[in-house]
Amino acid sequence: MKHLLTLSAVLLLILLITQLEDYLGKTDFSRLTPQKDQIDYYLSDFSIMAVAADGTVSYEMAGRHLSHWQGKRQSRIIAPEVNTSQGFKLHTDHLLYDQVTREITTDADVFINAPNGTMQSTGLTAKLDDNLLRFDSNVRSTYQVK
Repeated sequence: MKHLLTLSAVLLLILLITQLEDYLGKTDFSRLTPQKDQIDYYLSDFSIMAVAADGTVSYEMAGRHLSHWQGKRQSRIIAPEVNTSQGFKLHTDHLLYDQVTREITTDADVFINAPNGTMQSTGLTAKLDDNLLRFDSNVRSTYQVK
């Protein structure tokens, strides 16, 4: 009797597995799409370098955390620091990069050190396609005259 009960349980389990495989085989997974507010990847304590055509590093960006949303085509960077080959250094609390509009924005304090001075503001908007950099408010700068 014990063997018959075990055999029945195994057959029932095989039947359930077969039914599940049939169900999964009929499900169209290509129709499933991630939600727009779902993060598809993130980086922690990262550093990224952009290399120019001649092989030199044009800029380096480091940060504490980067979250990317594929559906929104946006990235949020926490504690970014950008260093350029021309000697400019930018750091702020956070940045938002929108791949659709190609804009970088923040409402936090922004600090820029350059070879000939410093600049500070509250908020920043950069329109990459227009080569436009706008400091939103409380702009202060110091330049060394040579």
